[in-house]
Amino acid sequence: MTSSLVALPLAAAFVTLALASAWAVGLAARLAARWLSPGLRSPSTALRAAVVFAPAVLGALGCAALALPSPFVGCHCAEHGLHHPHLCAFHPAFALPLVTPSAYVLGAWLALTAPFVLRLFRDAIASARWTRAARRLPAVALDSVVVRLADCGAPGAFTIGALSPIVVIDRVLWRSLSDEQRRAVVHHERAHVERRDGLTLLALRLCVALFPSSAGQRLIDAWRAAAEQSCDRYAAGKLGDPAAVAAALIAVEKVRAQDPRGAALPAHAMGALAGGDLSRRVLALLDADPPLQGAEPLLANDVLATAIVAVGALLLTFVWPGDGFHHAIETLIGHLIH
Repeated sequence: MTSSLVALPLAAAFVTLALASAWAVGLAARLAARWLSPGLRSPSTALRAAVVFAPAVLGALGCAALALPSPFVGCHCAEHGLHHPHLCAFHPAFALPLVTPSAYVLGAWLALTAPFVLRLFRDAIASARWTRAARRLPAVALDSVVVRLADCGAPGAFTIGALSPIVVIDRVLWRSLSDEQRRAVVHHERAHVERRDGLTLLALRLCVALFPSSAGQRLIDAWRAAAEQSCDRYAAGKLGDPAAVAAALIAVEKVRAQDPRGAALPAHAMGALAGGDLSRRVLALLDADPPLQGAEPLLANDVLATAIVAVGALLLTFVWPGDGFHHAIETLIGHLIH
């Protein structure tokens, strides 16, 4: 019981900091979309993912500083006095005034996020079932990449699966492409597999569900667009010809435009269709600076990249600013509840 007197306020502090950060990130995203020139170089996929993860990371860093002022300092309650509540593992009873407000904060947060989390859960289950079914489909191998051919209801090529992704291509689309176009599409999808983009997409959607923001879906769409561009560059490096990848994108879009089917693809699929993003992706391939001439970009998972930076920041938070930041947050909490 005594441990919950500290754990509950810490959880509420994490939620409050993360929601405030999500609002700030959403506002910054709207301002950036309005004022930044569209001709500027697109940020990396890892940076775009980090923006979506920022609320959770900032909330965790704030809570870490609040829970542990310094690894070399134990109880500091006597130094700071009792003019505000204390979140101290040695004196959990000092956090008692925060328990009721924290319960209200957490209850409101659960009510706010429950519909988003349930929708994500349903999408994840549907995608998992779709993936299991796709594994039983006939497969072909091209350039050592295993491809499942399916009747998708729409002419698309995509990667699905968070932990064990597979490449799926619609039968109609596969028959409509030339050998070189097939290689371009297959290597594009292989890049999604290597980057584990399905896992990243699931983590991004979970972050937005837990900490809703007006710009949350827009930020995820921006990450997806950057990921598609990164996979285009990878395919261009494999083929040694950016123009061949650009031609494959155009060919896929032509098949899509002529196909009467319009079934929706799984929610967690990556690399489905070029769609309205076609012009930008083709220009990015043909006008790359420096030109793409067979150099394959390094592929890395964006969740892992963000986690490494977050862990480094967390270790720094334990040491600095330490007790000063801890005391400032406790003082602010004291003013808010009195």
